Amino acid sequence: MLEAFRTSQSSKIKKLKILYNLIRKHESITVEELLLQSGMKPATCARLLEELSKDNLINSNELGESTGGRKPILYRINPEQAYLIGIEVTNLYSTIVLSDLNLKEISHKKIQMGPQTAIFDILDMFTEQLLELLNEEGKEISDILGIGISVDDLLDQVSQNEEITASDIENYLTAKIPTYVMVGSGVNFAALAEYRLHYWQTSERFLLTTGDIEIRSAEIVDGMMASGYSGMTNAFGHTIIDTNGSRCYCGSYGCLHTYSSLPTIKAKIMQELKQGKPSVLHELTSDPENIDYFTIFQALEQDDPVCHDILKNAAYYYGIALSNLILTTQPDTVVCGGTLVPKGTFFEDVKKTVEERLRAFPKIKTTIHPAKESYEIVAQGAGGMVLERFLTRAGPGTYPR
Repeated sequence: MLEAFRTSQSSKIKKLKILYNLIRKHESITVEELLLQSGMKPATCARLLEELSKDNLINSNELGESTGGRKPILYRINPEQAYLIGIEVTNLYSTIVLSDLNLKEISHKKIQMGPQTAIFDILDMFTEQLLELLNEEGKEISDILGIGISVDDLLDQVSQNEEITASDIENYLTAKIPTYVMVGSGVNFAALAEYRLHYWQTSERFLLTTGDIEIRSAEIVDGMMASGYSGMTNAFGHTIIDTNGSRCYCGSYGCLHTYSSLPTIKAKIMQELKQGKPSVLHELTSDPENIDYFTIFQALEQDDPVCHDILKNAAYYYGIALSNLILTTQPDTVVCGGTLVPKGTFFEDVKKTVEERLRAFPKIKTTIHPAKESYEIVAQGAGGMVLERFLTRAGPGTYPR
């Protein structure tokens, strides 16, 4: 039936998806609540619930608290009726996550990436690693609902030299692994996972930003992805902080990217080292020209003053840009994710800057949180987006790439 959820738009399937989504959202729910929220007639609801149960998509083997009569039956989805694979490919670390339909992680593989190679060679490597993961967990390809994959960094690299599209990647992987495959943006995946796992029941306007090699953002409004349909998920990184600032690779001056991205932080640290500033990095590397992100992270763990000061400055400007975005979109919940957030005091400094700037606007009740799911969040969301595609008709303003 899950396959029919993706391929059919019949009236019956739409009603089945409504009930399944309500059960999934509330984790456990009674018939009375389903009737109230779906607006269905009791006989229709009962018939559709029976069909979902028959296909083992939901179960009803628990009872709720009694309000005076019989204890009500609680409906839950069966999270192990199928499994999801999510893959995040980046220049630093890449991740494969196997999760159930509640996005609960079952197992994962973390891969430190080496020198850049051809994109299809990288996909071959991930195919091999994915099959190995399934074998380790005793799962077959037929157990997998689909594969979601984020390849932002790879597409950024090849777009100038090769005409490789998301569809090319989907077709290539489908030929190797016969299941549904979708390519999308990592920040949209991360936003979906954070939202579905932690904020689905409380947030109506949800915003996630990520600080990495690129600085990206994604917005979910009333449960629907509201950003990124044009493919410009890195637009947040190109909002201008200072028109007199440094020139960005996009051609503008003073973009957030030139203050708070990983490449900018690295370039500024290298400049400080060349000027002879005292730093533990002198002990960790013999040549400032060959310094990498992993060495910088190592220095931050040792409270290196050069790295600490530059990261603090990056966080300040990130906070300025984020406060501008909050003033514009007025989300109720903001989550900051990405490689930079857990480093040093980056998140605390971003939050402090935002709160100081929003103090003049007390009617804006935005709460700001660090990402809860850390380094696996994009891969989790990539798998989760597969399920969304099965349960929601894709199109502009819904669940874009």
